[in-house]
Amino acid sequence: MANPLYSVLSFTCALVLLIFMNQFKIVLDKSEKTDKDFSRLSNWVTFFCIQDGIWGIFSSGTILNPYYFFISSSISHAAAAILAYIWLSYILNFISIERDKAIPAKILSILLVLFQIVLLVINYESRFIFDISNEGVYVARIGKNLLYYSQYFTFFVIGIFTAYKTTHATSAGDWRHYATGFLFILAPVLCGLLQKVYPLAPCNSIGSMLGCCTIYAFFISKISRNRDLSQRAVIISALSADYDLVVYVNTAKKFATYFQVSEKFAPLLWEGRNATSIQSFDNFMKRIYIPNEFSEFIEKSTVEKCAEILQSAPYYTIPFLANIDEQIEHCRLKIASDQSNSQAFIIGITSVEQEYRLAETAQKLRKDLQHTKIIANQDPLTGIGSAAAFKVKSNLIDKQIKAGNNIKFAIIECDVNNLKRINDNLGHDKGNEYLQNCCKVFSNVFNPNSIFRIGGDEFVIILYDVQYEKRTNLFKKLKLSISTESKSPTQCVSFAAGMAEYNNETDKSINDVLKRADTLMYKDKIKMKQGR
Repeated sequence: MANPLYSVLSFTCALVLLIFMNQFKIVLDKSEKTDKDFSRLSNWVTFFCIQDGIWGIFSSGTILNPYYFFISSSISHAAAAILAYIWLSYILNFISIERDKAIPAKILSILLVLFQIVLLVINYESRFIFDISNEGVYVARIGKNLLYYSQYFTFFVIGIFTAYKTTHATSAGDWRHYATGFLFILAPVLCGLLQKVYPLAPCNSIGSMLGCCTIYAFFISKISRNRDLSQRAVIISALSADYDLVVYVNTAKKFATYFQVSEKFAPLLWEGRNATSIQSFDNFMKRIYIPNEFSEFIEKSTVEKCAEILQSAPYYTIPFLANIDEQIEHCRLKIASDQSNSQAFIIGITSVEQEYRLAETAQKLRKDLQHTKIIANQDPLTGIGSAAAFKVKSNLIDKQIKAGNNIKFAIIECDVNNLKRINDNLGHDKGNEYLQNCCKVFSNVFNPNSIFRIGGDEFVIILYDVQYEKRTNLFKKLKLSISTESKSPTQCVSFAAGMAEYNNETDKSINDVLKRADTLMYKDKIKMKQGR
């Protein structure tokens, strides 16, 4: 009988696989077939280790049930057969074996899997491979070797392919790649041989787990590094397309490699683009840099400052002024970290003078446009809202009415009295002064932003929110603002006014409210004339 430690070791192998597979998901690329094959291989090995652990529970006598022990043993042998096929599929893809050789190998492996499963089915009746005694002891029969050797023949085929690729490698890198592939096959093979010598030890689980861990250590880490290198190449390529100078800096090895130097910057790099020292780049920055709020970049070393910044961010962009050919230009420096090397990064520098000038022109245009809008929306004589501004406001209110919003507002329309008499008798300057004094009266009662001059002597006031709630008192205060005392003609402010409130049941637009206010205003004007 197996020791209870058998199950503990098998379940531990499964746990180790689950831990590193969780880490593998970080670098998993679903578009890469090798990655998907390795994920499938690891999942199956995990299942195999769990199943082996369950087998150990029965074998140690922890659970005494010969029938379930027999079923568990059959499943373990079938899982081992399928595992060998999945292992073969992964290796064939990883070492990029030719299709005409890979297909026969896979077919042979599938036939071996089917052969082993058929043997296990036959064993259910004949028990010529293994059996379980009534005492719950696993008993190997004469056919066990047939099952064992047919399973490990697959690993033998894998070994042949990796050995073939290793001997035909054309470069040192390829040779190391394939040789490592050959070495990690030894883990399950050697442990499989130990399993035959020590049948009551979880050698298969340990070997499969070690094989997967070896793959992860030697291959997946390499894939991750290659992807980081590819990312570095992509960053350098992208910067080279848009930047005048691109340099790769390795602070650990203290070298700088220039990938791009434009004609603009080439004369300023005195050491030449083939210079490899970090100091050459620092010297270049000191020659072109114009001290400003970012002057700490040239106090000691631009490289050191860039390395310091990248400790808190993977990339960073800094604007600065540069002296290029006795001309001051706006430039941009971009830093991007190298994810494959924490002590290396990429620097790109480009002139953005044209971009800066365009932005400056655009800002001036925006200011001019804003000024034009202010002029258009402001009455030049009185400083309150113009007729155009009132039209814009009216359109916004009409949209709210059309949308069915529950809005509340009122309109006061005012018509200034005596303007024509003042213009005719005293001149238009005095008439303008009179209108300005009228606006002062309106502004003393209402928020100036709610007052609009819509004609020569016509004004409209829109009451919202707090002003709407106090509309009655405000309207009375407005009427009391009419001057009755004897003053100069421009100081005797007089106007007719009418106020109407929006009714959501009858009013279809602001114009309906304005018409009612206009009617009330004319009634007030007639009343004022009659009261003279």
